[in-house]
Amino acid sequence: MWQHTVYAGIFAVDKVRDVLLQAFRAPESERDFDGRIGGDSAVLCCTVNQDGLLIKDSVTLSSCAWAVGQTLDPGPHSDQWLTGFDEQSTVLLQQLLDLGDGKIEVDHRPVVGPESPQSGLGPVAGLMSRLVVSAAKGGLGAAAGAVGAGLGPVAGAVAAKVIEQVGGDLIDSAAARLTDHTPGDSAVPGQGLGSGEVEEAEQHEAEPEGPPPEVGTKVLDVFDLAAITRWAVEQLGVAEALTPNAIRIKSYQVAARHADEAGGDVFLNSFYADDLERVAGVLEAGQAGTALLDYLRAEADLDAMNRFDVRRLPEIVLESVQPSSMPLGRWLADADKPLVLSQQFAVNRILASLGQDDGRGLYAVNGPPGTGKTTMLRDLIAALVVQRAERLAALERPEDAFARKPRTWRTEETAGKTYPRTIHPLIPELTGFEIVIASSNNGAVENVTLEVPGARAIGGAWQGRADYLAGPASLALEEDAWGAIAARLGRRSNRSDFVQRFWWGEQPKGNSRPRPEASEDRPLLGLHKILQLQGNHPSASSQSAQGTSPDADTAPPLGRETWAQAVQRFTQARNHVRALAAERQEIADLLTRLAGPDALLDELVARESGARDALLLLQQEQQRIEVELVGHREEHARCQEAMSAERTRLDLAEAAVRHGEEGVRTAESALHAYDAAKPGLIRRLVTREPMRRFEAGRLALQADLDAADVRLAELQSVRAARHAALRTAQGHLDQALSAIVRAQAWLTACEQARARQVTTTAEAGQQVTRRRREREAEQRRLATAKERWGDRVPGAEWQAALDDREAMEAREQSAPWMDAAFAEARSELFLAALDLHRALLATAPERMRRNLQAVMEVVKGHAPADLDAETVLAAWQLLFLVVPVVSTTFASMGRMFAQLGSEALGWLFVDEAGQAAPQEVVGALWRARRAVVVGDPLQLEPVVTLPWTGQQRLAGHFAVDRQWAPAAASVQALADRLNPYGTWLKDQDGEDIWLGSPLRVHRRCDRLMFDISNKIAYDGMMVYGVHRDQDDFPLAQRSVWWDVRALPGEEKWNPEEGRALEVTLDRIRTRIDEAIRQERLHTGEAFPGEALGGDHDAARKRRLNDSVFVISPFRDVVHGLGKVVGRTLTSKRYGTVHTTQGKEADVVILVLGTGAGQVGSRNWAAQKPNLLNVAVTRARRRLIVIGDFDAWSRHRYFKDLAQHELIHRWTPER
Repeated sequence: MWQHTVYAGIFAVDKVRDVLLQAFRAPESERDFDGRIGGDSAVLCCTVNQDGLLIKDSVTLSSCAWAVGQTLDPGPHSDQWLTGFDEQSTVLLQQLLDLGDGKIEVDHRPVVGPESPQSGLGPVAGLMSRLVVSAAKGGLGAAAGAVGAGLGPVAGAVAAKVIEQVGGDLIDSAAARLTDHTPGDSAVPGQGLGSGEVEEAEQHEAEPEGPPPEVGTKVLDVFDLAAITRWAVEQLGVAEALTPNAIRIKSYQVAARHADEAGGDVFLNSFYADDLERVAGVLEAGQAGTALLDYLRAEADLDAMNRFDVRRLPEIVLESVQPSSMPLGRWLADADKPLVLSQQFAVNRILASLGQDDGRGLYAVNGPPGTGKTTMLRDLIAALVVQRAERLAALERPEDAFARKPRTWRTEETAGKTYPRTIHPLIPELTGFEIVIASSNNGAVENVTLEVPGARAIGGAWQGRADYLAGPASLALEEDAWGAIAARLGRRSNRSDFVQRFWWGEQPKGNSRPRPEASEDRPLLGLHKILQLQGNHPSASSQSAQGTSPDADTAPPLGRETWAQAVQRFTQARNHVRALAAERQEIADLLTRLAGPDALLDELVARESGARDALLLLQQEQQRIEVELVGHREEHARCQEAMSAERTRLDLAEAAVRHGEEGVRTAESALHAYDAAKPGLIRRLVTREPMRRFEAGRLALQADLDAADVRLAELQSVRAARHAALRTAQGHLDQALSAIVRAQAWLTACEQARARQVTTTAEAGQQVTRRRREREAEQRRLATAKERWGDRVPGAEWQAALDDREAMEAREQSAPWMDAAFAEARSELFLAALDLHRALLATAPERMRRNLQAVMEVVKGHAPADLDAETVLAAWQLLFLVVPVVSTTFASMGRMFAQLGSEALGWLFVDEAGQAAPQEVVGALWRARRAVVVGDPLQLEPVVTLPWTGQQRLAGHFAVDRQWAPAAASVQALADRLNPYGTWLKDQDGEDIWLGSPLRVHRRCDRLMFDISNKIAYDGMMVYGVHRDQDDFPLAQRSVWWDVRALPGEEKWNPEEGRALEVTLDRIRTRIDEAIRQERLHTGEAFPGEALGGDHDAARKRRLNDSVFVISPFRDVVHGLGKVVGRTLTSKRYGTVHTTQGKEADVVILVLGTGAGQVGSRNWAAQKPNLLNVAVTRARRRLIVIGDFDAWSRHRYFKDLAQHELIHRWTPER
């Protein structure tokens, strides 16, 4: 059914810039710094259904237009400057609601005269006003009729005229497909909304919340729209400043069930204002989590010195991918296609820094084109699913997964009835594993959530084996899926579709995508029906630890495996992975030891050498002692001889003394005898002569005695001397003997020490020999491991110099330790983890059905608005138990998770973060405990409609560092600076920029595209990982620059380029025809491999659309392209470069456009490498450039493309 979104009061965005410049009085030097940014916005918008009735919850008043009015009066210096929007919006929007219910009378006379002096606004949608209608492709006549019926005769007539003129050139997107009809002009198709707020239809999505929407009772016509527009403009006071005097309408088809719901593609206001206001409040209260606080960290608070450049320090990378560091779970990829080094490093570092129970924070991964960002995220998803499965396996009973106390509520009243709802929350141990993938645009998040459940997302070895709720997943995906791993949510329509298909089993309708196929083994049933059937199956009562029912003829829809069996199989698979990891870790440790000197061997060799030296010293000492002992013994002999001589001398002296004593005794005897003969007294008296003779004789005898005494004394003295000499000789003898004893003792000790040292030296030698043999055995073991695991064992490339590019490329393309057996076992564990989750559903299907029934109401937004946050969180956690990953745009994050607060969600994956403006992610980060930010600031940058000069003025007014201005940075750039693991890269101006955890192996494009991208954007950081025959591509033999001379003037679209495009597509179609014919010859089938059957044209068109992208830097050129390819390519296969990031094709045709004099436009395209980088890396095999070679090759980056040897310049004859 048709809906029509009305954009009322169209104004040019650059007029906002003028108001800001005037209000803030910018210096003259900054007035035209950023030029005139094009694009339009609107004062208000609303949606009407195909009956022309207002969908009430679609009404939006532009906060930008309101802020312009406030800037004019009361002005930025007033305290009331930017306050009161909600109140004034309520008043203004109530007028429109009343208008929709016919409560307000409108003067239907068209405005044809001069503008009212009170308003300053010219005619709006009167006879001179402009009304533009855009219809989705297909059903143009129906669109005109619907507009006529819904909007009255005037609107219908203008719409029909415009549709007739535009015809098939109108296509889906609001950004480049809306037409404009302003006073005084004729209808000019293709004048798009530019880069204004309305244009962001390709960048964002949002939807109303709350109860099912109501519709008005009055059929609105163009007079009603003009009247409400004039009234709103006058109330805001922006008539002169913005001159918003046009109305545009976008018409499109929606599913019947969404006919009275807002479509979610209204883009007037920021989707982040409410979240930003809420987060500002909690920041002031100190209630924000680590991830958000890290993100908001000031530059001065960063520890820039503690950064590890992974290009300069490869050993850090290798250390982080050790087997023991590998997550247990791995995606179901083929075993021979593991993550390459930088991918595995990122996964391991993420889990190491954030994966613990108390993990909090943010990790940035920089992903250049074709480096496998989604592949990396898939492995991270598998790792987290396995982590939660470990918690499940630890439960004593499956019932223990749920809290004992349920949460209940009653539904909103429907047809006078309400219904009770009950959920049993998960225990805390099973929460924190929720994964939300978010981005600024639908395409980015869908790249992941629409890919990972699909059958093509898993390796061939797992096809047919992997089945995790594949039926509901296929219904939700609208094509064959292997598992309910991820769900595309976000805006209400997506959530409603998910519930209808995944839960209720609604079959896809009216979609050109291949339908999922049911089979006897896998009927396409919604999960609600599956749980019902599971509960009714005969085995239901035995789906517990006791076993399955052997009497059941058919397997229950969730399988026969019991909880106990699933736990056992998971545990065995986990133990197997751990054993394999331990085995490889032993080799990793071995490699580390063998890569450098053997410290143990060196120690043992040193010990042996020391032992030998000690033994030598002991030998030398023993020899010295033996020599000394001989001397001591000789000295002892001499002392003995001397002692003997002295003893002889003493004996002689003793004999002499005895002789002397005898002489003294003789002399004494003679004297005594003489004295006896002394004359008596009488005789002496008689005569003196006798006495004289007596005395003379006595004197002689006395002299003899005295002489004998003297002689004796002399002899005694000699004897004493001989005694002394003998004692001296004895002392010398004793000393000599003592020296002998000491020397002998030392010699004995030395001999003993030498004997011990001989043993020690021998043992040391044996230890050295043993260690050498062990090392040889280790080397043989390592060689065996290399034979067994090949290049999965790190080799010589890790010891090479840093400037050895060949070695670096070998390192980057390696997958250390991830041999096929290890990889397969980890994938088996992931599969067992999913089976364990499924077994949990199977054990209590009725409880899970009631739980999930309540959950689905929360998911759809149909739960009571006042439902408490804890219950809402519990409901979401139950959904994540079943579907591990959901996606949303940032625009829908705040509405989808409105009740969830700080760190409510376990994991946030931000995809294409280089395209997201800094403020967009704040609400998501606030709700997440852990954030993984993935993107590339060198691809497309954030789309910011407010001119840079205006941003500068606002930043200065609020004293905010310009680093945080939306146009100054991206989410990726701000996250990169926080990651200590990354690399320095030179930007286009030679400045160093820090990239967090870069992915480096490019595995998408052929050599030309890789070389250009790697040179202009990445300073050679990427490594070429494409291994295929680059000449073997039948659709285009080589890449070509088709030189088409630019036309004079200022028109970007060059019809000659269009003709060149036609010729190019014709040639590709011819080659597709030939390929189909060749396949037919080889297979005998009418149209082999084509699901569309026997329609050759349809088969060719499908292959062409699968193979080709046509892109241009400029919207005006894309509008011209639509005339050339509109009937050949679908709208998703051509567009601006900005619409293609995250997509790829075998052949990309880049139509450059611009007139000869539009040097400024070419300068704009070449001011940074980003645009050309994205453009060339969309092409897997061939790049075809169409444009003026001379004009474009003068410009930076395009010059590199023009000069590459693999681009062939072809200039047709003019």
